[in-house]
Amino acid sequence: MKNAFTLAEVLITLAIIGVAAALTMPVLISKYREQVTMNKLKKFYSTMAQAQLRSVTDNGEIETWDWVPDGGESNNQIVLNWFNKYFGQYLQKIEIIDNKKLNDDNELVDSGVFVMLSDGSVMNFGGFAGGYMHIYYYTDYKTLKNKSAQMGKDVFLFGFMVKTNGHKCLKTFNAYGCDWDENTLKYSPWGGCYTENPTQGKAYCTRLLQINNWQVPKNYPFKF
Repeated sequence: MKNAFTLAEVLITLAIIGVAAALTMPVLISKYREQVTMNKLKKFYSTMAQAQLRSVTDNGEIETWDWVPDGGESNNQIVLNWFNKYFGQYLQKIEIIDNKKLNDDNELVDSGVFVMLSDGSVMNFGGFAGGYMHIYYYTDYKTLKNKSAQMGKDVFLFGFMVKTNGHKCLKTFNAYGCDWDENTLKYSPWGGCYTENPTQGKAYCTRLLQINNWQVPKNYPFKF
């Protein structure tokens, strides 16, 4: 009767365990990062929605807010004033940070108002453009300065629709693309959330996650 493993058997067992760990650890890490990101997105959306409700109580219905019309002037000071009036006072433990980010020439340029939240994530009120107040949400500060940050993985697009031509999500904080159906969100040549789409950084991925209750759907173009 054998009372102990031989050295060879121990080494083989350790090798098998090592191979199994090497195969499973990247998957586990990716799933963990995915869950952290989804939790942050869910919390951010809830926080902003609650702040909007409080702002409505103090400042009146959203339709009466100081919206800049499509084609109207929008600069950092206008955006900062708008943020401070309608949202800043309703968000806890926030910090206005350097309102610059890298352009295509690797230079820091003015790009709206950047606000760091209590969990270290950052939102960028990019300004009124094309009838839309763009709000970019960065999962953490380092992605703000990272030129390789990807829309739908590291940065997510929210905002307010300012136009008044029948949009169902008019002037309500929501994920970008809130008017579109799931097929358009996935496969639109402009911003569609599919792997082969190189245009506009997959801007509709945020809305696709939102309608899936902040869970990553099958065939999502990114691994976390």
